[in-house]
Amino acid sequence: MLGAPAYARLAGRLAVDPAPAARVLGDDESWYAALRLFGAVHYLVLTGVAPEALSGWDQLLQALTRHEDALRAFVAAQDVQTNEVQRCVGLLPCFLTVAQETGLPLELLELGASAGLNLQFDRYRYRYARGTWGPDDALVAFDVADRGTVPPGLLKTPLVVRARSGVDLAPVDATSDEGMLLLRAFVWPGRDDRLQRLRGAATTMALAGRPRLVAGDYVQLLPSLLDARPSDAATVVFQTASTGYIGADGRATLRATLERAGADGRPLAWVSTRASEEREGDDDSSWELELRLWPGPARLAARLDFHGNWVEWLG
Repeated sequence: MLGAPAYARLAGRLAVDPAPAARVLGDDESWYAALRLFGAVHYLVLTGVAPEALSGWDQLLQALTRHEDALRAFVAAQDVQTNEVQRCVGLLPCFLTVAQETGLPLELLELGASAGLNLQFDRYRYRYARGTWGPDDALVAFDVADRGTVPPGLLKTPLVVRARSGVDLAPVDATSDEGMLLLRAFVWPGRDDRLQRLRGAATTMALAGRPRLVAGDYVQLLPSLLDARPSDAATVVFQTASTGYIGADGRATLRATLERAGADGRPLAWVSTRASEEREGDDDSSWELELRLWPGPARLAARLDFHGNWVEWLG
């Protein structure tokens, strides 16, 4: 199989000559259709159905032709499932800030949770430029490129996670063979670092137990979930990347739901990567990471690489 740079060139060539992909994708013009297609092809590689499908352009075209029906079924049924745990390097300072400012235990609710691997953020080890956090024997450890911005004092904040739950259209069981296979299919070939983190996170979950994952549309389910939240803990609703898939109308509905819930006086926080229309700046080479703790305003807490390769903490 090709390494990540060559795989990227394959994707670029397919973008220039989209006809072969169109037979599988039909009239789907969503920006993430290609991600589902390459996840589908990679799935055929990993299962041994078409082991050479990502070895070159001719092999890719052959797989698209020979396995058209299977690929079409995959992309029609399967959403993108990246679940990159390195994004936790930006989430952790946000969660610590909520704990510091409220003095309360946290109850986590992740939107677009996939397998829920980010819900166990406190079981990973973080090595920032100015301090560390997390268990010494963690199976997943991040050497964070944080530009020296995460303050050591914040990393000393006591934090208790009282509950973990998530919502996803199709939750994945990372502790099962099939679930792990699906998650691996969406890891860029040649990215052994990401694959190692994925395996470590899945093993951590197998040892600690799976969080509560609810199948459904989180835009529709969030009002009832927030209605049931406690008053003696800070409920932290968070997401990374997933709101990019629900459109501007979905994001507006989501924010309205949070606004209504935040007005009822029970502790509520929101941590989220911002979509394009939500940005303060015009730099689209990384994410703006938003933090809000009601009744206060939203703040730009950090800038974060799309896969967590670096974080610039702004507080």
